[in-house]
Order: sequence, then C-alpha cells, then structure tokens
Amino acid sequence: MKKIIYFIAAFGLLITSCSKDDTLVQNTEYEKVAPGDPKYSYIKFLNLTPGSPVVNYYLDGTKFSAALSSLGVENAGYAYNGLFPDLGYAVTSPGSHALTAKIIPSATVDKNLEVLKTTINPAAGKYYTILTTGQYSATNKSIGPIVVLDDVRPATDTTKVFVRMVNLLNGGPAIDLVRGEVNTGSKLIPNVALGTGSGWAEIANPGSGTAPVVKFWLNNAATGVALTPVYQPSLIKGRAYTIYIRGVVGSTTFAPTISIYSTFY
Repeated sequence: MKKIIYFIAAFGLLITSCSKDDTLVQNTEYEKVAPGDPKYSYIKFLNLTPGSPVVNYYLDGTKFSAALSSLGVENAGYAYNGLFPDLGYAVTSPGSHALTAKIIPSATVDKNLEVLKTTINPAAGKYYTILTTGQYSATNKSIGPIVVLDDVRPATDTTKVFVRMVNLLNGGPAIDLVRGEVNTGSKLIPNVALGTGSGWAEIANPGSGTAPVVKFWLNNAATGVALTPVYQPSLIKGRAYTIYIRGVVGSTTFAPTISIYSTFY
C-alpha cells in the first residue's frame, strides 16, 4: 500500500486533503507517521527523459504515482520534467521492489506500453529521488536507465540556503555550478559528472529577506566556458534545493535548461 507524505518546515506533515488532525496521512486509513520512520522508505520521481510520453510508476505491479489534485481528481501521469510527488515523498516498504513505468491508458499512441523495468532497493527510514534518463524515441521506447539519489537532509539553519547540483544533460560535459554573474562568479559546486548528483553546499549569505534571489550559472568544468545564462531563483532560507540541468546538447526541442525543486523544507 502506498501513502504520500508532504513535509513542510521541520518535516511537519501536510495531508493531501482536509483532516482535523494535521499529523495524519490519508489513504484508505489514517496513520500517524514520524519523519524517517524505519517502517517506511521515502521516494520521489523526476522524469528527465527528453521525449518521454506521459507515464505512471508502478511498484511490484501496483500503481504508485496515484496523486490527487486539490479537486480530488487523480493526476493523469508524468511527462518530461514531471515530479512526483511535487512536495515531500511517497512512502513504501523497505527492501527490493520491481519498478516499472507505463504509458497512461488514455494515450493515443502505445497506451499501457511498459517503458521502464528495473529494481530498486530502498533502505529503511531513508529518502531517495529516482531520476529517469536517456532519450525516448520511436526506436528507443524507454525512459531508462535510472539514477538514484540518496537524499540526506542537511543540518537545519534558517539563515542559510542549501543546494546540490544534478547533471543530466544528454551529451554534455562535467559541469561547475557557479554563484554570481557569468565569468565573474565563484564556483559553488565543481566538476559534477554527467549522470551524477553532488553533495550539499551551503550558501551562508544568500541575501536579505526570507526569500532572496540567488544568481547561478553553469560552466563546462574542463574548459570554463559558460553553458547557460544566469539563472535567478528566489530561495527560501532554511530550505534545501536540488538544481539540475536537463535536455540534449545541440537540440532546440530539448534545449539545455536549468530547473530547481525544493528537496527539504
């Protein structure tokens, strides 16, 4: 059985629909779940396969990505750059699971086609982000292989922002995450190889206010040449964010793009 837990602030729980007890998680039953409870493993998915059809994820043959909207309508599925769940993590039992993905049944092409088949082995009480990679096409109907990130929460500090870098740019080089303006900033996270994620880096002086704008850009780690223009997200102090680059080198359809999501609140 799958439950979805949404974490805010110091991992406070926010349920997917209204309840008198905000520490309860709604599924077919209510259950109090403490953050990091070793009864569960905690998982989120990010579809970074360019060209991917809209899919849903399954664990051991059971649909796992059955998120509900605010209107109580089940989400249809997750296409390229789709994140599930968009806040927090979904939970499953620790241990080995068959992970598959299938094109949604309402698709006009290849409905219900299995486009991912692999195995994951999440540990008790730990958090993971599972990223799909590669490039989907008519001759390669797969959103794999996957990259599994071990999401270890950095120490809480409401004066700082924490970031990590993930490099999933098809055909791209190792990259540096640089803070500041192009050609004048300082390296924050160096030499992130293709298909990997870095550890956490802290920004001790992100700026004034609770959500200052922080400027980043990426360069080729080998040559120092800028790969992207300056990226300027507004980051809330005390949170940890994953910055990632996706797309395909030389593609206009899937141009190299920097994106970000809140990993821990």
